[in-house]
Amino acid sequence: MTNKLTLSILAALLTTSTGVSAKQPEFAADHCKAGEINAQHYRNFPAAEAEAKARHAKLFERKRAMAKPGDDSASTGDTPSALALSATPSYVIPVVFHVYGSQFNGKTVTDAVIIDALNKTNEDFQGRTADFADIDAEFQGVKQALNIEFRLASIDPDGNPTSGIVYHPASSGAGNYSSSDVKRDHWDNYKYMNVYIQNDLYADGVTNNSGVAWYPDTTMSDEGLARVTYNGAYLGSNTDENFRSVLTHEFGHFLDLIHTFEGGCKRGFERRCDTTGDENCDTPQQNSWQMNPGDGGIVNCMGQTINWQNFMAYSDQYANFTQDQVARMVNGLDSQSRVTLWSAQNLAATGVAN
Repeated sequence: MTNKLTLSILAALLTTSTGVSAKQPEFAADHCKAGEINAQHYRNFPAAEAEAKARHAKLFERKRAMAKPGDDSASTGDTPSALALSATPSYVIPVVFHVYGSQFNGKTVTDAVIIDALNKTNEDFQGRTADFADIDAEFQGVKQALNIEFRLASIDPDGNPTSGIVYHPASSGAGNYSSSDVKRDHWDNYKYMNVYIQNDLYADGVTNNSGVAWYPDTTMSDEGLARVTYNGAYLGSNTDENFRSVLTHEFGHFLDLIHTFEGGCKRGFERRCDTTGDENCDTPQQNSWQMNPGDGGIVNCMGQTINWQNFMAYSDQYANFTQDQVARMVNGLDSQSRVTLWSAQNLAATGVAN
């Protein structure tokens, strides 16, 4: 395996953890609460669940259209520079980071840390990391990259120049649905992808939750609540090379991806793989969230090798998305709450057009 896996194992050997044991002390059953929080959102707002079902009904045709892998992830141009990985990205998303405070479990968040983190997340999505080539043989044929680029906005909602990074006094709770910080500080959700950097995500005194994000939903975008919330302690160079990909994991949720371990492993799910678990048939079911070569094993209840290196798992070697996941993200990008973000008109208005 590559250095990413080695670094992850070394981090576990050098650090102790309370609660559930795993290779990385940050991993725990609820370190990303997206599954729990989105399920609660659908219980609270049945219209949001109906919208999601209508969106997913379009997936069959999209997957059929994308059945033959194209050159969507092909590298173009010379060595990529910061925030300019592809000369011709299929999708560009304007991003604004709202940073609350500067200290996150002893780590500092600066412009440089954010730029590094966003650049590396772009590399993950575009399949430009060494680990993309270093995955289990079972998944070499279904791995897929998405030629998307997340760029810091350079024009703010008032038409003024911006770095795309806004610093606020220290605060907490941006992981809660109706966060006052989010309501007050958000930029138009139809023009900007809002990312909130805090330390105590749920205002409950816990500072080692990594992040959370909601799936596409027009009501949330209407109310300025669509977002990714993330812990600055695990942003880019503030953590190790593997764990920084949890930001990629959260961006995946924002584009409609579900945890690969959602729902566990049940024999009856096999024939309904497009509507159970993570609703992707090329990501085998997982017995639980804790499945890596060194802790829970990588063979599921059906005797299948799981894609433990998937960005939507809790992985000791984050490496890939799959074809079905990319189709689902493209479908999410075409949803009413995401499609305006990457329109040519909006890219010009937010200052991120080529």
